[in-house]
Amino acid sequence: MSSFTMMIKDEICQKSFEDCCQKSLLSAFVRLNKLTNNNKENQEIKLYSFHEPTINLIFQLLKNQGWENYSEILTKKYKKANRYLIEVNNLSNGIWLKSKDFDITNKNVKKHCLRAYIAGIFLVSGSINSPTTSNYHLELQFNDYQFVKTIQKLLLDNFNLDFKIIIRRNKFILYLKKSNDISEFLKLLDCPQAVFSFEDQRIKRELLNTINRFNNIDISNQQKTLVASLEQVKMITKIKELNGFNQLSDKCQILADLRLINQDASLTELSIFYYEKTGEMITKSGVNHLMRELKKTYRELLSM
Repeated sequence: MSSFTMMIKDEICQKSFEDCCQKSLLSAFVRLNKLTNNNKENQEIKLYSFHEPTINLIFQLLKNQGWENYSEILTKKYKKANRYLIEVNNLSNGIWLKSKDFDITNKNVKKHCLRAYIAGIFLVSGSINSPTTSNYHLELQFNDYQFVKTIQKLLLDNFNLDFKIIIRRNKFILYLKKSNDISEFLKLLDCPQAVFSFEDQRIKRELLNTINRFNNIDISNQQKTLVASLEQVKMITKIKELNGFNQLSDKCQILADLRLINQDASLTELSIFYYEKTGEMITKSGVNHLMRELKKTYRELLSM
């Protein structure tokens, strides 16, 4: 966890939340990191964090919500860090605390509750690179693809933040790269100290023309992606003309059709489209491997 991420989480934990926002934040926190015990006589969940102020905040919010039947915070060594754990018992009267019962898609949910919900997500799985580094990057990690799509839509519709999705080690990652968007996200979290720190560093980098340099790299990468894509479209079209499409593997055929539909998509975006179509994960390197199969078949057909 970067020191800047730690600073943001510290600031969130110093905030006060209205009762409805407390439930919202807790619901997000529970959904993302609960460990459940399905004992029918004594339903229990375990909540954990490596960030002590976070676990103290969650403990206090549970107490504010009338949860008297929980154990004290447990501290366990985990590799080189402390892992803080709360056990919450007797869930029968706390339906809202269960993972999927807080409906964030309900149009009646107030915006301040949505902000609290996103804050809960960030406390569990959020991270932001230090603004002093050469690369702006904010991400939120999830295990559930449908849930990540719901949060992506919520952030776009309610806060005009266009998060992208990538798959990394069987995790679904929402991420932002643009410094303006990251600054807006910090405002969403209502963290003025973090906003000031981020903007201060960003101005310094602009004075050094760093942002322009990275924008140029971005444009160059987009141009390379477009050139490669057009070459792939040309090969796929020719393979079909030569009636060689069935020589491709099933995966390669699906990917080829996706490339024809999405000619400006990057390999990472193609992996997302592939997952949406088939339900099967495929990495960027996997997409690249299938493109090599495509190229090999194309050359073999031309040589016949």
